[in-house]
Amino acid sequence: MTNFATNMPYTCPHCSYTRSWSIRRQKRKCKQCRREFGVRQYPVPTIYSTEREWKQCIYVFLRQRAVLAISSETGVPHCRVSRMVQLLRACMAADTPPVFTGPVEFDETYIGGQRKNKKLHIRRIKAKKGHGTEKLPIMGIFDRTIKQVYVEIMPWKLNMPHIIATLRTHAVQNVLVYTDGFKMYRGLAKRGFRHAYVDHDDGEYVRGVIHTNNMEGFWGLLKRKLGCIGGMRRDRLYLFVGEIAWKFNHRTLPLRKQEELLLALVKKFGGRN
Repeated sequence: MTNFATNMPYTCPHCSYTRSWSIRRQKRKCKQCRREFGVRQYPVPTIYSTEREWKQCIYVFLRQRAVLAISSETGVPHCRVSRMVQLLRACMAADTPPVFTGPVEFDETYIGGQRKNKKLHIRRIKAKKGHGTEKLPIMGIFDRTIKQVYVEIMPWKLNMPHIIATLRTHAVQNVLVYTDGFKMYRGLAKRGFRHAYVDHDDGEYVRGVIHTNNMEGFWGLLKRKLGCIGGMRRDRLYLFVGEIAWKFNHRTLPLRKQEELLLALVKKFGGRN
């Protein structure tokens, strides 16, 4: 049987045989291996949603982001919407901004539950704040030229070699870096970066153009958004952080343009999953 839309025969995905017959619901059965396969084309082969359903899902996701709301408005089953939303967040996390030309602001924050919500044996331990906390560290780079941010979740603790590698990957060589007065950052000048900092411990937050206020503002936005989501697994945190960073980087684009970009990312990265 021939696919008249492309003037090519249907090929069995299991044995590559080209002879088959139609059975039901746009499916065919291979004459050689006798296995069934579908002929409907999907943007993501592993998720049986049409391009129209993806557009509807993206439309609601960018405005409400709740799985139940998407399923209710689009009519797509809840289980499939969950997979679609997870893939959307993965695409957002993979779509990182271009290499920063600077000047850039570099800072870190810590994500974790409130102490009052932790187990009793954890609450009895003397609490540490700032760089001594047991919360998960997240580092970020903000480019003042293009007004975009790159965010990365650290495994457990801040690591200077990893910080240097990240800066060299996502910023041009000899970029001007603004940070706070954390002692770990004071070695950036010896690693090939132009570095200036303000010492928050001494109450200094702005000195001319030297500050990290843009990065601090994004941390506030990130924590408010994560607080609205509620609890999540540690291994899924990067999906939600990537979603928030992607929406921040594309905040100046109209929603229609964001929908087109997100659909293109689904087609680009979806086939790899």
